[in-house]
Amino acid sequence: MVNGTKIKKLREEHELGLEALSKAVGSSHNMIYYVEQGLRQPSVTLLENIANYFKVSCDYLLDRDSPVDTA
Repeated sequence: MVNGTKIKKLREEHELGLEALSKAVGSSHNMIYYVEQGLRQPSVTLLENIANYFKVSCDYLLDRDSPVDTA
């Protein structure tokens, strides 16, 4: 699941409103709000667009950014 709080934090760090981010990633501001609040999961395309916009990995937004211990 996407960590909406990470998206909100990135958006606020870049001083973006919901409308500005939604336009930048090709979505509605309502969808961005729902994702940030954990009410909806973004499509793969939207997830990729958000990750690309903020120059982070999709894994970071999915909370899979730490290595998995395979031992």
